[in-house]
Amino acid sequence: MTTPKQYYNVGVIVFDGADILDFAGPMEILSHTSHNRSPNKPDRMFKIQTIARKPTIRAAGSLAVHVDLLLDEAINAVSSFDILVVPGGPTSVIHALLDTGAPELDVIRKFSGLPQRSSTQQRILFSVCTGAFLLGATGILAGVTVTTHHMALDTLRDICSRANNGAAPTTVEFRRYIDSGLLEGGAVRLITAGGISSGLDASLYLVSQLTSPDMAAFVARMMEYDWKEVEQ
Repeated sequence: MTTPKQYYNVGVIVFDGADILDFAGPMEILSHTSHNRSPNKPDRMFKIQTIARKPTIRAAGSLAVHVDLLLDEAINAVSSFDILVVPGGPTSVIHALLDTGAPELDVIRKFSGLPQRSSTQQRILFSVCTGAFLLGATGILAGVTVTTHHMALDTLRDICSRANNGAAPTTVEFRRYIDSGLLEGGAVRLITAGGISSGLDASLYLVSQLTSPDMAAFVARMMEYDWKEVEQ
């Protein structure tokens, strides 16, 4: 008798101008993990849905993405997600989202404020590159250590300083990725990554944490990718 399939439900926020590999890279890695799951092992699979404010977005100005779920639907169903992925984009694109109080921020806030679940059903908030700007603008990064693209560190510091409203400062470091542990309240685990290849490293790290190190190493070999396993 085979073990029933178990899924991590993954929501991937996308928007016009989003950097393609910031979201497609993690999706590829998680998809590889699901495709290569052994039915005789307890590795959990990943069910991925893209989320945006309209049915089709144009990532990086060239790739049309037909999304699975609209933002207002995602807000209502946010408790069903185990993992929320927030990609980056050019700073002009991200600042335009911040200046207009983008609804993407509402999804991030609501996800980060979800109540505690059991340790076997841990929720994870995962940003890549300047996607950390969106997290910082919500004020949820107060008191934690995070990273972003190496050319955007000072900008992220400024965003967090303004959004934290006197709360504990955010420490921004130049690292490939950082597992910050649980956010305040202990319900959501935070992982932030630098630019594109750092997002791949962090995605494989995520797989190693949620399935097994062997699975992550296998996926890296299948992708012919030189995985930098240690946070740097």
